[in-house]
Amino acid sequence: MASRGFIELLRLADLARARKSGRRGGQEYDWQGVVFEIGGQRLVAPMGQISEVLAMPEYTSLPLVKPWMLGMANIRGRLLPITDLSQFLQVPSRLTQMSQRKVIVIDHDNFFSGLVVDQVIGIEQFTRDQYRAEAIEPGSPFAPYNHGKFLKNEQDWYVFMPSLLAQDSQYANAAI
Repeated sequence: MASRGFIELLRLADLARARKSGRRGGQEYDWQGVVFEIGGQRLVAPMGQISEVLAMPEYTSLPLVKPWMLGMANIRGRLLPITDLSQFLQVPSRLTQMSQRKVIVIDHDNFFSGLVVDQVIGIEQFTRDQYRAEAIEPGSPFAPYNHGKFLKNEQDWYVFMPSLLAQDSQYANAAI
């Protein structure tokens, strides 16, 4: 439960907002995701692929790695590779100070990695009817990791799949 603490807090905050707005708290949703922002693009990643969200931890730099591989952090006795997603995707971050950014921890199918993003906004819930199999524009750096979108409140919520990032050979090979 400790590793999912922040995610649980986000879920409780969403439940509180639902009660305050009069939305039924027990409403069934087909899909939940963690909403984050990077380079001004708002994305949502599946809850099942995000294990936790951290404030930027202290990390140790590694020699002979690509610039987007920031280093390794010790998180509760586990070594977590920390990568700057904006540098990897060549998208300028909107935050100049690294300490203001957040780390989304992926612990899914033997893939354990920390992705540094500009901010984590919260948890959003969607129904099956809101899903569209429409990809983000092909020239977008997020396109290889996109799996459709949700249309909710007249806003597009593009799905970012960390599992697709894990399969990318360029991401998997951080050595120079």
